[in-house]
Amino acid sequence: MRAAVLRQLRPIMAGNRKLGCLSIFLFVALCASLFVNFVLMVAAFQRLAGVREAEPMPRFREILLQRGARASFDKIAVITMRGLISTSIPGNVSDSMVDDMRAALQQARDDSRVKAIVLEIDSPGGEVTASDAIYSALVKTRAKKPVVVYMDSLAASGGYYVSCGGKFLMANERSGLLPWFSKAANSRTC
Repeated sequence: MRAAVLRQLRPIMAGNRKLGCLSIFLFVALCASLFVNFVLMVAAFQRLAGVREAEPMPRFREILLQRGARASFDKIAVITMRGLISTSIPGNVSDSMVDDMRAALQQARDDSRVKAIVLEIDSPGGEVTASDAIYSALVKTRAKKPVVVYMDSLAASGGYYVSCGGKFLMANERSGLLPWFSKAANSRTC
């Protein structure tokens, strides 16, 4: 009798075992689907909320002006600031020309092969806060590497203020220099 009952239960138990494996597979697939959907929802909400991943600092193109003696790998960075100083003027690689200047100074500051920086200025000036942002970046760079500022045709107002951030200042004989000082500026820094 007992053998007959066991024979009848074997197909039922085998079916339950197959059903059990299918249940586990479906449960794992459901959990994976929930996880993927959660990740997609978080990404969608971040996009809607305007949260962006930190973008890498833009890199500027390097041009070799003259090869050094004895195949030296040391460099002098030449950075040019031309035109109106403003946060509303789009930059070449960043959102604004101010961000471009800060990024270029940081790239030169962080490059161990750059031994000095020449900042060439040809600017009628511009926004006070934009000029101060570039000035601050220049002072930060000057603390790490020598900065020579060359004022070309025009370095008026904010352009002159930015120039004061350099360690050494040079000006063309005919450059238009109209100094601008705010209450916060200290004439000893220029």
